[in-house]
Amino acid sequence: MNKGFFIVLSAVAFSWLILFSGCNSKNATTGTLTIQVIDYATDTPVTNQLVYIATSYGNLKNHIWVGSLYTDGNGKAFFHDLPPVLTFYDTERWENYGANQVYAGIDENAILFVNTPVVPKK
Repeated sequence: MNKGFFIVLSAVAFSWLILFSGCNSKNATTGTLTIQVIDYATDTPVTNQLVYIATSYGNLKNHIWVGSLYTDGNGKAFFHDLPPVLTFYDTERWENYGANQVYAGIDENAILFVNTPVVPKK
Protein backbone atom coordinates (compact mmCIF):
# COMPACT_ATOMS: atom_id res chain seq x y z
CA MET A 1 0.00 0.00 0.00
CA ASN A 2 0.91 3.61 -0.19
CA LYS A 3 3.34 4.91 2.43
CA GLY A 4 1.22 8.08 2.87
CA PHE A 5 -1.76 5.96 3.99
CA PHE A 6 0.20 4.54 6.92
CA ILE A 7 1.43 7.99 7.91
CA VAL A 8 -2.12 9.35 7.95
CA LEU A 9 -3.37 6.30 9.84
CA SER A 10 -0.58 6.70 12.42
CA ALA A 11 -1.35 10.41 12.83
CA VAL A 12 -5.05 9.68 13.41
CA ALA A 13 -4.26 6.95 15.97
CA PHE A 14 -1.78 9.21 17.80
CA SER A 15 -4.31 12.07 17.85
CA TRP A 16 -6.94 9.74 19.29
CA LEU A 17 -4.58 8.74 22.11
CA ILE A 18 -3.74 12.37 22.91
CA LEU A 19 -7.37 13.53 22.92
CA PHE A 20 -8.66 10.77 25.17
CA SER A 21 -5.69 10.10 27.45
CA GLY A 22 -7.22 12.03 30.40
CA CYS A 23 -10.19 9.69 30.69
CA ASN A 24 -9.21 7.33 33.50
CA SER A 25 -12.36 5.28 33.86
CA LYS A 26 -15.62 4.75 32.00
CA ASN A 27 -17.55 4.75 35.29
CA ALA A 28 -15.76 7.61 37.03
CA THR A 29 -17.85 9.61 39.50
CA THR A 30 -15.17 11.88 41.00
CA GLY A 31 -12.39 14.09 39.75
CA THR A 32 -9.18 15.65 41.00
CA LEU A 33 -8.01 19.24 41.29
CA THR A 34 -4.41 20.36 41.66
CA ILE A 35 -4.01 24.00 42.71
CA GLN A 36 -0.63 25.67 42.35
CA VAL A 37 -0.13 28.89 44.31
CA ILE A 38 2.32 31.35 42.70
CA ASP A 39 3.50 34.72 44.02
CA TYR A 40 2.79 37.11 41.15
CA ALA A 41 5.51 39.60 42.12
CA THR A 42 8.35 37.08 42.22
CA ASP A 43 6.88 34.36 39.94
CA THR A 44 7.81 31.68 42.49
CA PRO A 45 5.68 28.93 44.04
CA VAL A 46 4.30 29.64 47.51
CA THR A 47 5.20 26.66 49.70
CA ASN A 48 3.66 25.53 52.99
CA GLN A 49 0.52 27.61 52.40
CA LEU A 50 -2.88 26.36 53.53
CA VAL A 51 -5.34 26.18 50.60
CA TYR A 52 -9.10 25.89 51.18
CA ILE A 53 -11.75 24.71 48.73
CA ALA A 54 -15.51 25.30 48.91
CA THR A 55 -18.57 24.75 46.73
CA SER A 56 -19.52 28.45 46.51
CA TYR A 57 -17.98 31.87 47.05
CA GLY A 58 -20.26 32.42 50.06
CA ASN A 59 -19.12 29.16 51.63
CA LEU A 60 -15.50 30.09 50.97
CA LYS A 61 -15.80 33.44 52.76
CA ASN A 62 -17.91 31.96 55.61
CA HIS A 63 -15.32 29.22 56.27
CA ILE A 64 -17.56 26.34 55.14
CA TRP A 65 -14.90 24.35 53.32
CA VAL A 66 -14.99 20.99 51.57
CA GLY A 67 -11.30 20.48 52.29
CA SER A 68 -7.97 22.09 53.04
CA LEU A 69 -4.36 21.13 52.34
CA TYR A 70 -0.90 22.66 52.60
CA THR A 71 1.05 23.31 49.40
CA ASP A 72 4.12 21.19 48.77
CA GLY A 73 7.61 22.28 47.69
CA ASN A 74 6.28 23.17 44.22
CA GLY A 75 3.43 25.26 45.62
CA LYS A 76 0.84 22.59 44.73
CA ALA A 77 -2.09 21.24 46.73
CA PHE A 78 -3.71 18.05 45.36
CA PHE A 79 -7.40 17.43 46.10
CA HIS A 80 -8.79 14.05 45.02
CA ASP A 81 -12.19 12.33 44.99
CA LEU A 82 -14.10 15.57 44.40
CA PRO A 83 -17.65 15.41 43.03
CA PRO A 84 -18.30 17.22 39.73
CA VAL A 85 -18.96 20.76 40.95
CA LEU A 86 -17.73 24.31 40.56
CA THR A 87 -15.01 24.67 43.21
CA PHE A 88 -13.81 27.95 44.73
CA TYR A 89 -10.38 28.10 46.36
CA ASP A 90 -8.44 30.53 48.55
CA THR A 91 -5.35 30.57 50.76
CA GLU A 92 -4.86 31.19 54.44
CA ARG A 93 -2.70 34.31 54.22
CA TRP A 94 -3.64 35.96 50.90
CA GLU A 95 -6.87 37.65 49.84
CA ASN A 96 -6.92 36.25 46.29
CA TYR A 97 -9.29 33.47 45.26
CA GLY A 98 -10.18 31.47 42.17
CA ALA A 99 -12.71 29.00 40.82
CA ASN A 100 -12.52 25.89 38.67
CA GLN A 101 -15.02 23.32 37.41
CA VAL A 102 -14.27 19.75 38.50
CA TYR A 103 -15.32 17.00 36.09
CA ALA A 104 -15.71 13.29 36.83
CA GLY A 105 -12.75 11.21 35.69
CA ILE A 106 -10.60 14.19 34.70
CA ASP A 107 -7.54 15.62 36.43
CA GLU A 108 -7.89 19.42 36.55
CA ASN A 109 -5.06 21.90 37.19
CA ALA A 110 -5.44 25.49 38.36
CA ILE A 111 -2.99 28.28 39.13
CA LEU A 112 -3.74 30.84 41.83
CA PHE A 113 -1.62 33.96 41.45
CA VAL A 114 -1.43 35.78 44.77
CA ASN A 115 -0.51 39.44 44.62
CA THR A 116 -2.26 41.35 47.37
CA PRO A 117 -0.40 42.14 50.58
CA VAL A 118 -0.13 39.27 53.01
CA VAL A 119 -2.89 39.25 55.61
CA PRO A 120 -1.46 39.19 59.15
CA LYS A 121 -2.06 35.99 61.08
CA LYS A 122 -4.51 36.24 63.97
